Amino acid sequence: MSGDKDIGYLIKNINDKLKVKADNQLKEYDLTITQSRVFAFLESKNGLATQKEIEVFLEVSHPTVVGIVSRMEKKGYLRTWIDEEDKRNKMVQLTEKTSGIGKDLEEDMKETEKMLLSPLSSEEVKSLREMLIKIYKHLD
Repeated sequence: MSGDKDIGYLIKNINDKLKVKADNQLKEYDLTITQSRVFAFLESKNGLATQKEIEVFLEVSHPTVVGIVSRMEKKGYLRTWIDEEDKRNKMVQLTEKTSGIGKDLEEDMKETEKMLLSPLSSEEVKSLREMLIKIYKHLD
């Protein structure tokens, strides 16, 4: 690869390659990358959260989350209902179908990150992480 590519171009190409790899890994579960992020978020919340919490986590609009949750519900990964204590909240819960998938997805993610960072030293990984966080926070 040429050394004259700008950073934005490189980040975009890395992201594209990671997306292709992730899509191939997720195909067996009929999930998208975003759906797998919802899955991981719900797992971190003991399988239950409000639709609003998912919206905040993903940093996307309400209609976007409605579509994601709806598609995952149709696939049998989620069930939803209106919160009886606060009717403004829609509750979202993982179903039994997801049992065991989380560990597989997490292992795939760790393997991909290990492969991605393998050419770097541990000090370079630490510096990269710090720089990416700094850039991300600056964009807010």
